[in-house]
Amino acid sequence: MCSDRIAQLAGIDLAKAGYLLHYCKGQYFSLNPEKGHLVHRLVYPVPEQSGVGIHITLSADGSVRLGPDTKYVDKIEYTVNENDKGDFYRAAHRYLPSIEPDDLLPDFAGVRPKLQGRGEGFRDYIIRDETDKGLPGLINLIGVESPGLTASPAIAKYVAGLTAEALN
Repeated sequence: MCSDRIAQLAGIDLAKAGYLLHYCKGQYFSLNPEKGHLVHRLVYPVPEQSGVGIHITLSADGSVRLGPDTKYVDKIEYTVNENDKGDFYRAAHRYLPSIEPDDLLPDFAGVRPKLQGRGEGFRDYIIRDETDKGLPGLINLIGVESPGLTASPAIAKYVAGLTAEALN
């Protein structure tokens, strides 16, 4: 269950609170292992409005991945659309001019929640004590994306502090 649905089950009007989530699918393609020697570090383009753009990452097993792209979707599903390979090729070719389209292999996809919809300005995730909405003890975390996951120890400390305050 997603954070917006939990807030709704608690009785929060999602639209009024600004908690409506918009789902973005992000796909990844892997670089053919024979070309993996071309990359030794992460490579990021200049960030785009809806994400950091297709970038090059190294997996724990040493494989090289490209992604994610960002596509707003109405339903959650995790297939990689091979027809999008051209977008990944064009993005990677700027950094890896010796690769060919056939060097890219569909890998995996994920779906991440965003508080901003298509064409809207950036909105960061929300961490909020909902006591003023008549919901004492409910700490909402809405729209947490990758940076929030990276910062999860700090977020946990912050939420523990909010919880301690709510109990006093």
